[in-house]
Amino acid sequence: MIFVTCIISPEERPMLITEDIARRINEYLADPCCLEPLYVWGDALSVLSEMPDEFIDCVMTSPPYWGKRQYQGGGIGLENSYEEYIDKLVAVCKEIYRVLKPTGSFWLNIGDSYKNKRLLGIPWRVSLRLTDKQNWILRNDVIWNKVKGSPDNSKDKLRNLHEYVFHFTKNSHSYYYDLDAIRSKPRKARVVNGAVV
Repeated sequence: MIFVTCIISPEERPMLITEDIARRINEYLADPCCLEPLYVWGDALSVLSEMPDEFIDCVMTSPPYWGKRQYQGGGIGLENSYEEYIDKLVAVCKEIYRVLKPTGSFWLNIGDSYKNKRLLGIPWRVSLRLTDKQNWILRNDVIWNKVKGSPDNSKDKLRNLHEYVFHFTKNSHSYYYDLDAIRSKPRKARVVNGAVV
């Protein structure tokens, strides 16, 4: 397993590879006995650009919201406009498309932002760009219902208690969902602290 991450504290870096990424990945892949995961640390676009084509089975990511937080080292989410933010996300997704196997899946969890009291629709803007410009196939839009979302002191809108999780693939027929494995059993669910268990 190879894990790519961009948000790792310096204390965790000894377990990670940070340079000669392409060489280290090829060495890792050539070792049939290696059972330990490989962690790669760095800027997502730079790290992905060093990876070989079509060798990852699944990508799951949740990029920072646009304009919500200040990050010490910069990064995605601090752009001057949401259009620039979307452009950067789409550039990363293009590299994800290249490294993902034809049978792979890409899961994108993305939240929205406001500007001048206007909800921007960023999740759907990103999703439509990926399907229209990069040939991603959008298989599902899943609503992550955040029962206990973050507080919102706004007096002129409802609190936002959900995010989108989009499931993308490169083709439409080389995967399946095991619905029985994820299906809730009738009358077996219960509510615990406001969450359905």
